[in-house]
Amino acid sequence: MKYDYTEVLKDLVRIDTTNPPGNEKKALDYIQKILDREGIDSTIYESAPGRGNLLACLPANEDAADKDASDEGAADCAAAERPLILLSHIDVVLAKESQWKHPPFAAVEEDGFIYGRGTVDTKQLTVMELAALLALAENGEQRKRDVFLLVTCDEESGSALGLSAFLEETLSAGGRTITGKELFENSEVISEGGGFPILVGDTTFYLCESGQKGCGTVEFTVEARNAKGPFFGSGDGMVRAMKLVADIGALELEQRKLPTVARFEKRLSECADGNCHGDPGAERASDRFRDALSPVMNNILTAMNRNTMTVTMIQGKSVNQVKVICDVRLLPGYGIAYLKEITDRLAEKWDAECRILSFSEGYESQPEGGLIGCLEEATKMELGEDGERAEVLPFISMGSSDGRFLVPMKAKVYGYSPVLSWDMTFDQAVSMVHGVDEKIHRESVLFGCRVLENAVCRAVCG
Repeated sequence: MKYDYTEVLKDLVRIDTTNPPGNEKKALDYIQKILDREGIDSTIYESAPGRGNLLACLPANEDAADKDASDEGAADCAAAERPLILLSHIDVVLAKESQWKHPPFAAVEEDGFIYGRGTVDTKQLTVMELAALLALAENGEQRKRDVFLLVTCDEESGSALGLSAFLEETLSAGGRTITGKELFENSEVISEGGGFPILVGDTTFYLCESGQKGCGTVEFTVEARNAKGPFFGSGDGMVRAMKLVADIGALELEQRKLPTVARFEKRLSECADGNCHGDPGAERASDRFRDALSPVMNNILTAMNRNTMTVTMIQGKSVNQVKVICDVRLLPGYGIAYLKEITDRLAEKWDAECRILSFSEGYESQPEGGLIGCLEEATKMELGEDGERAEVLPFISMGSSDGRFLVPMKAKVYGYSPVLSWDMTFDQAVSMVHGVDEKIHRESVLFGCRVLENAVCRAVCG
């Protein structure tokens, strides 16, 4: 490796990009200096003072003579079909120093572990993807596809100044123009949300996020019909609101087995039953694999099979008006029309008004072959002998990230920042994201860099 990427990660952690206020441009400037040093053009698209999104590109160079010689930079990259985009965000959530073993922005290394906010979400991914881009630029092989590095701001606060703003940007070079949306059309994307292992039987499964449930917020407002105020003994608004809450709690929404989830369960079942090679002559896989999973993973697996609506807040200044706020998670394939049908029925039953405050559709990317295959081959190779008992396994995430903005562009989004199993399991990663004493071992950083370097080369040069 040309750089010690553990030191690059430490440098980025030491740049405080807590959002709000963000101040991500300082970190973007740091990354841009590395790119400049390596002769890779990049642009920072400022979305607010001190904030912005960095885009760098390596254009396809196979049959380069066929390209328009006048096209350069980002426009040159945009000309090729199906680009590969390395996407991460550089902002982080708040960390209270008094709760941490080491200051969250000091990047202290102890026993090989680097402590700091962003070491798991997602400055480590930024570093891994930067390593992949630099390795690709250096190896001299013919690139069949355009490769972009996009580092965004504001993901932790909704991405209004981050990816959402970038998609509306106009990228210009050599007389050509292309929008951020057009850049992502039919692309493949490596993003956050996976790379953390679980062990079932004697197989280590590296989870790869290949989809997300749709995410939304719904608000019901229940008004008192009869006497107003607490002194008149009515309280009918509050009574109806509580019955609405009970109805929502008992609600059984539609369930559907997605292809990704069916494959997920099948592979875990086979390995739990000692049939990791999927021998067709073996007995039908059972559900005993659930016994091998942690409570967290079991809950996630259950959620991957169903739509949910959960009351998160009940509020009101008086008994005259009560608001019921709900979090909604819908499987890919269920859109806002399905959500409205449910909320309208509940609102009519309890004489309430309902507003869908926000909703983004879920997505499911192709769970086999293509980029997934490149990630698996690279992971196995870097694990050496242990790779014989390792497998990349796609799953559907309950969380929400920037991938949700790419649904209209038909991008295939895969979350993968691989770590070593002895460093961090999936459960441990979940607890550290936005948690106290977030940390990653230096060997995991270097491992992840090597895997993405290898996988990106396979996807682009193979």
